[in-house]
Amino acid sequence: MHVSRDFFEYLVRDAVMGLPNQFLSSMDNVSIIVADQATPAQKVENGLEPNEVLYGLYEGVPLTERGGYAPSLPDLITIFQYPIEAESETMSELKRQVVTTVKHEVAHYFGFSDSALDEMGLG
Repeated sequence: MHVSRDFFEYLVRDAVMGLPNQFLSSMDNVSIIVADQATPAQKVENGLEPNEVLYGLYEGVPLTERGGYAPSLPDLITIFQYPIEAESETMSELKRQVVTTVKHEVAHYFGFSDSALDEMGLG
């Protein structure tokens, strides 16, 4: 399934706006962007093989590890369009995968580990 970048960005914005208000109101100094796919460097930095798929990526210092300071540069959540499209055969699947990926990466921002996310069904 393939959609335009504008529509994919709309799906990401919609997924972000669909997060519970308690999370939205606590998100500060974080940017959410869309990119085609993860770079080879991003995969290596995250312990992935070149052929492994990455739907999204959180880069920054999770809130639980910040202590009393806030970094000057914003944390970054990147949602990767091409692998999500490749995984989705229908519009419903595409929307569901975008929502799941956004929730997963936002959860990393709040300090949840991959194992905790697996337990919550967001792995």
